[in-house]
Order: sequence, then C-alpha cells, then structure tokens
Amino acid sequence: MSRPRNILLIDDDEMVRQALGNALEAEEYSVVSAANRQEALHRLGKQPIGIVLLDLNPRNEDGWETLHRLHSTQPGLQVIGLTARCEQHDPASRAHGIEALMEKPLNLSVLFQTLNGLCYFRNRQDLASRS
Repeated sequence: MSRPRNILLIDDDEMVRQALGNALEAEEYSVVSAANRQEALHRLGKQPIGIVLLDLNPRNEDGWETLHRLHSTQPGLQVIGLTARCEQHDPASRAHGIEALMEKPLNLSVLFQTLNGLCYFRNRQDLASRS
C-alpha cells in the first residue's frame, strides 16, 4: 500500500510538531509542518497534501476556522483533528469534514492505524476514478 505523498501537520506547539513529525517520518511519511493557519494555507498551495493533522485548539486561532479554510482551498481534503479537549469528541465533527478525531496525548499506534486506513481508502478511490 502506498503512503500519501505528504502529510500537513498543523500545530502551534513547536515541540509537538517536531516530535510528531519525527515519528511520522520514521514510519515513512513525508511531513510538511505549519505553526498556524496562514503558514498551513501557504504550504497547501505549494505542494500536494494527502492528509492533514490539525490541532483544533491552537492558542491564537480557531482550529475550526482553519478547517473551513483548508476545505475551501482544497475540497475533499482528509483531515484528522487533534484535540486535548475530550468534549470535542462529537459525532457531528464528521459533518464538519473531520475524518477522525484523536485526543492528545496521541496514541501513535492508533494514529498510524488511522493514517493507514485513510491511505487505503484514498488509494481505492484513486484506482476507481482511473477505471
């Protein structure tokens, strides 16, 4: 199964970006990091992104607004929401375009399983659209 070309990791905490980025790269993912919405939108416009890992609760921005902007820039973008607030585990989050919602601190094995599932689903869609 092929991996997504790039994962966009959006988190305002540099240590989280660095640690999670290293863990993803160790699993053979290509990671592009952004500290805020503006940086994320810039990176999204520069290269193809397979999946976004989005902090929903950054200090100085609204993560849901970032999600809206990402989807208006690239409809159908697969997003995994990252949150330390368990009250955000709302089934309605899928209606907002979240493929999965994961609670911090992240369980990396669950994150990798989720990513593999999304990659498999995307690859199946790509194959179906080519035939």
